[in-house]
Amino acid sequence: MRKAKHLLAAALALLLLAACGQPAESTAPVALAEPEQTEESRLEGWLFPWDGQRYYTGQNEVCDTADMTARPLSLTMGTWEHLTGYPVTDGRFLYYSTSDTQYMPDLSEQVWRCNPDGSGAEMIWKSETGGEGLLENARLGGQVADAARMVAFAQQDAVWFFYRGDNIFSSPEVYRCGVKEASARRVEYPDPLPCGIFTGEMNGQPVFCGLREEDQEYFFWLLDLATGETRELFTLPDTTGYLSLVQDGLLYFQDQESASLYEVDLSIGKQRLVWQQEEKTATIAWVQFARDGHALLENTSLPMLACSLDLADGSITEATLRGRDANGGEEYVLRALASLGDCYVVECRHHTGIRAGMSLAGEPQQERYFWGDYALIEKDDYWNNVPEYRYFTWVDD
Repeated sequence: MRKAKHLLAAALALLLLAACGQPAESTAPVALAEPEQTEESRLEGWLFPWDGQRYYTGQNEVCDTADMTARPLSLTMGTWEHLTGYPVTDGRFLYYSTSDTQYMPDLSEQVWRCNPDGSGAEMIWKSETGGEGLLENARLGGQVADAARMVAFAQQDAVWFFYRGDNIFSSPEVYRCGVKEASARRVEYPDPLPCGIFTGEMNGQPVFCGLREEDQEYFFWLLDLATGETRELFTLPDTTGYLSLVQDGLLYFQDQESASLYEVDLSIGKQRLVWQQEEKTATIAWVQFARDGHALLENTSLPMLACSLDLADGSITEATLRGRDANGGEEYVLRALASLGDCYVVECRHHTGIRAGMSLAGEPQQERYFWGDYALIEKDDYWNNVPEYRYFTWVDD
């Protein structure tokens, strides 16, 4: 049982597949389609850190295609609070979460709503003091360094988010806040919800993964946010290897020993083998994210190696695009961070600096900070290793 819980924790913490179009961000069969916009320019469904125009980076920067600029983003939070769920957007507002539990474990978590530029922030929810639960956050890619994003859904002129206990046997609590309401309230459904951790989206509704200890299996279930009705979708043995985020009803997982990649269409419960490593070597390739019919795989040790996998036919092509750390000169595999129209956002160069700051005790101190050089690259160029970039210009407000 301890092993099962460890496997799921590792799987859902790393979340090897990004949201494609999410990445994935979603469209069929693996391109993750971005939610449609309403007449009020509000996105629907699972929210991500981009809309049709802007991408909000994991370093609190905004890349805006309207003028091709990148700017720092200032987010409101309390003196003792830190970000736990980086911003996501419905096109009208940003939603993010903070916590003071890093410094004072008996305190709380908060959810904030603000304008796309960070102004007008309002706290719309706060957990009970000393609560033992967690707000649901998710990493959209395989990088451990990826920022955890607040999990939020937009439906019916409201935003929905989830709070749960600190293990897989807890059932999620659902909260709803209307776009014209000042605070969120807990949604009470007719029947109790099953246990589970958030693991993705299907038909604009959240999917959770629970664990049946007696059957030694994971089970995936769908929640109708409006009615509270649930539907079990699929089960997997608890010895399954790394699980991906569910995008557009598609689940990907890799066998822990062979790294073979499988796809599960949760709408019909059909599983197929997508890719199998020909020879078992010390450098196993693991999926980092999937987007627009492709997945990016990387090995787990040096020398650095990355491949583009065609999810339709299983063919492999070496991925050669690289970014560079401006301080140390090390190269890294260039990942597609966001899907904006026909392009991806990529970070071509990463910078680290030192600046004057203030400690929590009010004492002057030096602190490290990070920023990136971001660019757009056409999706076909990305998957075909063509380094044609359009850079965002830094504007330091």
